[in-house]
Amino acid sequence: MKSKLAKGIIFTVLTLVFALTISLSSVSAGSVYSGIDRQKEFAFSEDIEYSLEEMLNFAIQDEYLAKSEYEAIINEFGEVRPFINIVEAEQQHINLLLPLFEKYGIEVPEDNSAEKVVIPESITSAIATGIEAEKVNIAMYELFLSQDNLDQDVRDVFEYLLQASENHLSAFSKDRNQYYGQDMMNQFRNKINNMFQKEGNDSSRGSRQQAHGGNCTN
Repeated sequence: MKSKLAKGIIFTVLTLVFALTISLSSVSAGSVYSGIDRQKEFAFSEDIEYSLEEMLNFAIQDEYLAKSEYEAIINEFGEVRPFINIVEAEQQHINLLLPLFEKYGIEVPEDNSAEKVVIPESITSAIATGIEAEKVNIAMYELFLSQDNLDQDVRDVFEYLLQASENHLSAFSKDRNQYYGQDMMNQFRNKINNMFQKEGNDSSRGSRQQAHGGNCTN
């Protein structure tokens, strides 16, 4: 039994290393994104001229969503970079938008973004999620800034948030390969634990069956 288990572990190690190498190296924002299609969620279009209310609502909802995603990732995987730095910035972005709602008499939308978050399967996938989030955030602010009907204070905030998102994208892109090894070890550890648990359950079940058979009488 021990020999069989050892062979199983060796086979699992080799298989897992190969599978993880392939899967992690091919991780992309499109394949592992948290399940939210931001372009569909916010329905951006270059053919539409957005009102100030629409732009502010889109902007703060996207900042809500980014903050909730990054908080959920930190809760799941720990204080990994660059999430621990960027999540604080997302709250600052929200704080920059709020005075515009007050100044222009626009109601602040409720933050229900946490309901839309799905935890990625690995840190590498989480970083791909961050890359996708920032790319869409950048595209949104570029689209809004292309409009001629922006008051200067609104334009100033959008330009600041655009630059911040570009910095975040750079940070995610820099760290995207950093956690391959940790992801492989985490998944390997889980696989081995599952194997030992299964082996223990099988042994326990076999012992109970033997005990039950020994108590049978003709």
